[in-house]
Amino acid sequence: CVAYAQPLRAFISAEGSMAKDISKVTVWDMDSLAKRTEMNYGNFLTDVIFVAELHAIVSGDGAFMKDKQAGQVVIWNIDTLEQHRKLRCTNPVTRVAFAAAMSAIISADRSNTLIVWDVESGARRMEVHFDLLPWSIDYSPELGAIAVGESNFKEHCGQLVVLDADTGARRFALPCDAAVSSVAFVPDLGAVVCGDRSGQLSVWDLASRRRRSGLS
Repeated sequence: CVAYAQPLRAFISAEGSMAKDISKVTVWDMDSLAKRTEMNYGNFLTDVIFVAELHAIVSGDGAFMKDKQAGQVVIWNIDTLEQHRKLRCTNPVTRVAFAAAMSAIISADRSNTLIVWDVESGARRMEVHFDLLPWSIDYSPELGAIAVGESNFKEHCGQLVVLDADTGARRFALPCDAAVSSVAFVPDLGAVVCGDRSGQLSVWDLASRRRRSGLS
């Protein structure tokens, strides 16, 4: 996983082994490419993002090799890699996102659950459960919505789900031709884009709920 910290002219990398449940987090200077700081970590990191509003890294992880799988969302100080807060999940985390307008962190995990966390208290504000694995997420403050890419990798199917960010209510779902691997809102176009495991990139119009185009 990699993330760019533009205000600090740095980027963050996370590497590790799922089989050994270990990772290493490194903060790199963008100009010199030197390591600013690094730290070994006891779980496998599945996602990292930089949140300028918090001056922090937010990560999702998983413990895959233990008797009972688990995961957590962690907020790190980007300068020292001190872990400020750990938010426990019942299963390994698939993706994390930050919703500045909501002062919230959003996570998806392998229990087929999306959780909205309060940044200040660490409390769970909302949980939304899915039939399929929520593999990717994105948040749009302009639309007040969360996009979720659901995936069933064994059956090679998935769908794009758009939720109301305040209530978690499902606005609509759009079927995809394969397991969804990534989603992104494009507010200027009133669209959401999703990529799937078949190599297809689909642009969906949010007003008509129809596919504008497909690229492969």
